[in-house]
Amino acid sequence: MKGEVRRVQLTGGATLIVSLPKEWAKRISLAPGDEVMVVAQPDDTLVVIPKKLGQRAGVVAELTIGKYVPVEEVEKLFMALYIGGAETIILKFSPSAMGLRRQIKDFIRRKIVDMEIVEESSDKLIVHMISTTDLAISDIASKMLRLVKNMLTDLIAGLKKDDVTILKDIIDRDDEVDRLYWLIERQLKRAAMSRHTMLELKIDDPRDIVEYVIIAKSIERMADHISRIAYINQEEKIDIDALLPTFEVVSNFLNQVENLLVGETVPEKIAELQAAVVEWSREIRRREYMSDPATSLGRESVVRIGEYAGDVVEALGRIRLKDKTISI
Repeated sequence: MKGEVRRVQLTGGATLIVSLPKEWAKRISLAPGDEVMVVAQPDDTLVVIPKKLGQRAGVVAELTIGKYVPVEEVEKLFMALYIGGAETIILKFSPSAMGLRRQIKDFIRRKIVDMEIVEESSDKLIVHMISTTDLAISDIASKMLRLVKNMLTDLIAGLKKDDVTILKDIIDRDDEVDRLYWLIERQLKRAAMSRHTMLELKIDDPRDIVEYVIIAKSIERMADHISRIAYINQEEKIDIDALLPTFEVVSNFLNQVENLLVGETVPEKIAELQAAVVEWSREIRRREYMSDPATSLGRESVVRIGEYAGDVVEALGRIRLKDKTISI
């Protein structure tokens, strides 16, 4: 990384100033009177962020579908562009691929949180980002966790009643968790590309981007395991009475995780919960598996939900406890 050495000067008797590189200022059209943000970093360096960079036109990506292919292939390519940070995606359809347009429209409306179709013709869709940077990453993660908690509560009720309608609804709700997960992954990639975006998302430390990836992925996996249990029970009944104590422990873990995620940091609470999950996981995995295959698979998924809760707490600890003194 190249840099220029600048001498710090004194002005006004007490104010330290340093000039900005001329070529850099010219490249971004920085003019007298423009505002910049000066942000202190964890290593005591400073980052200078011109505010006008926040108003720059975003990345535009184009996807041309020249022949009819399975719609899943187009969906995967669209998601690659979406998660990669494109703010405008233009889809073009050849005459032989026009039949895919309606399916892709439905996919975007069901699966994507922060983009909308702004222009449409028989051979083209233009999809543009809706601003969501007013939502902190921690707020989106909290919303994901609340969805998962509700899914778990309804799963227990559905298993007790053997209510197929409730169980199918739980499987459908996994899509909503996926939408928020993709949103977080997309926003974190944008944050990695732009300090301005990172600050808008209320991420103060670049190191936290990695931790939020772990938190979001762990919550998304919880939802997958809840859906898995609901699906297993439709094929072969699970013995809910045998699993109820494990469900109750995991439900309690999720309640505590939510309190830590949305509340003030209490170092001791984070350390205590992390230790409790680890000890519980070790203890329950020493037990023999049940002879009933469906119940055995169900228990494995419940245990994994609890362990993913522990992963969230561990990552949260690395975010919150950088400058804390902990006593346990």
